[in-house]
Amino acid sequence: MIQITNRGRSPVQIIVRSKIDSHRLTVKNIPGIGKGKNVFLLEDERVTEYIGRLERAKLISTKYIPDTESKKGE
Repeated sequence: MIQITNRGRSPVQIIVRSKIDSHRLTVKNIPGIGKGKNVFLLEDERVTEYIGRLERAKLISTKYIPDTESKKGE
């Protein structure tokens, strides 16, 4: 799993692969810092190159989380 954190105050849209069909894309909105919900967990197979571009622009930060840790909190 990849933890994506919005680093700004404004919302950010990320383009990820769809859960239904891996050839389709979908958009996820991550709220800004002030909302308290600026973290999004994404499965490894749904990552696109657009996420890398947003990270290089310093709009988001990513962190790899092993699957065992992510299921512990549920």
